[in-house]
Amino acid sequence: MKLFFIAQITAFLLAIGLDFTIAAPASTHKASSKVSKDASDSPKMVFAHFMVGIVASYQAADWANDISLASASGIDGFALNIGADSYTETQLTLAYNAAASKNFKLFISFDMTSITDPTRISNIIKTYTSQSAQFKVDGKPFVSTFVGYGTVDWSSIESSSGVQLYLVPNWQANQIQGDSTISGAFSWIAWPSTNNQPIDSNMTTASDEAYISALAGKAYMAPVSPWFFTHYGVNSWNKNWIFYSDYLWFQRWEQILQLKPDFVEIITWNDFSESHYIGPLHPDNPSVYAGDPNTGAVEWVTGMPHDGWRDVAKAYITAYKNGASSPTVTKDEIVYYYRTIPKGTTCSDSVPQPTGYQYDEDNVYAITMLTSPGTLTITSGSKAAVKYSVPAGISLWSAPMGVGTQTFALQRNGATVLSGSGSKQISNTCTVYNFNAFVGTVM
Repeated sequence: MKLFFIAQITAFLLAIGLDFTIAAPASTHKASSKVSKDASDSPKMVFAHFMVGIVASYQAADWANDISLASASGIDGFALNIGADSYTETQLTLAYNAAASKNFKLFISFDMTSITDPTRISNIIKTYTSQSAQFKVDGKPFVSTFVGYGTVDWSSIESSSGVQLYLVPNWQANQIQGDSTISGAFSWIAWPSTNNQPIDSNMTTASDEAYISALAGKAYMAPVSPWFFTHYGVNSWNKNWIFYSDYLWFQRWEQILQLKPDFVEIITWNDFSESHYIGPLHPDNPSVYAGDPNTGAVEWVTGMPHDGWRDVAKAYITAYKNGASSPTVTKDEIVYYYRTIPKGTTCSDSVPQPTGYQYDEDNVYAITMLTSPGTLTITSGSKAAVKYSVPAGISLWSAPMGVGTQTFALQRNGATVLSGSGSKQISNTCTVYNFNAFVGTVM
C-alpha cells in the first residue's frame, strides 16, 4: 500500500477549513531482517553506477570533479558501466588516474547488451586490474555486469586474462543458484514493477530476499535508486514510462539499513536518460544528456538538479557502514522534490504521457533531517499551508501539489530556523510530459 494516506488526510482537513499538525510514519513497509551470510563481518561499501558511454568528451578535470562530489557524499567508488564504444579505454584510463590520488575505488561493469567480445573483455581486465584504484576483494578484482547471463564464458576469460575475478554479475535470482563461477550477484530491481512494467505500489524487499536466498552466503550487492522516468518516442527507442518513485529514495535507504547487504550500488550517478541520476547537471555540455541518436533527455533534464538527494544518501551511507538501524543527523536540512506539472496536465507533446503516470501522486515532498524536533510548513502554490510536527532524525512528508511557487520552512519555539523556495514553479501548461523530479535543499 502506498503512502498516500497523508495526502488524503491533508486534503480532507484543508477542505473543511481546519489548521492542523500531524505526524506521519516513516514508511508503511518493513524490510526483512534477513541478511547475507557473513555480511556483518565484511566491510560495507557503497558504489554509484556510472555510465561511461555518455562521457566521450570528459577530460581529467571532469572525472576529478565527479569523484570529489561522490566521495564527499560517502560513496566509495564508481561502477563503471562500459560498452563497446571506441573511446571506452580512453575514458577508463582517465577515470583510474583521477581516482588513484583520491582513495576512490573503481570497478568495471560490462554492459553485456553491447560489449560481448571475450578478447576485448579479457584485455580490459588485464589492463586495469593492476591499477591502484581498482576495487578488489581478497586480492581479486571486483567485476560486475549489466545483464549478460550466458553471454560469455567467464572461466575462459579468467584463463585468457590470467586474472582470477571476484565476479558479481547482474544476473537474475533464478540464474545464480549453484553457479560456481560467481562470487556474488547484483540486482537491478530498484523500482516497483512487475515484468518491468509500472505498478501502483511501493518498493518492497521481496526481490532482495530472493537474491539472498539464491546466493546461499555469497555476496549480495543491493540496488538503491531515487527515481525512474524516461520519455523517448516511437521513432527512437520507444522508452516512455515512469516507475512509481514518490517515496522511493527515503524508503529504499530505510530498507537497506534493515537488510544490511554486503555492498550497495546506487542506480545511478549519471544516467540522465532515465532520470535516476544523483550526480551534477552539465549545462555547459548537454551532450551527456542525449543517449539516443534522434532525441535526448535534455528535454526533461535541463534545469532539473538532483544534487540534494546526495545529502540524504550521505547520512544513510554512514549509518549503513556503521551497522546502525537509523541515521544520525548533525545539521538541520530540508531536501524537497516535486514534479513540475500535475499529472493530468495536457502538454503540446508529440510523445504521449508515460506509461504509469496515473500512479503518481500530485504531491510535493520534503525529507527533513533534523537535530531536534520542529514544525515543518509546506506551502505549495495557491494551496493552504500544511504543517507537520517533525521529530529529530530523518523523515518524509508530503502535501497536495498546487500551481505556483513551492516554499518550505522549519520553525522551533515560534522562530523560523530554515526557509526557502524552489527555483522552479509548478505549472499547468507544458510542451513536454516531464515527470522527472526537481530537487532542492533548504539549510
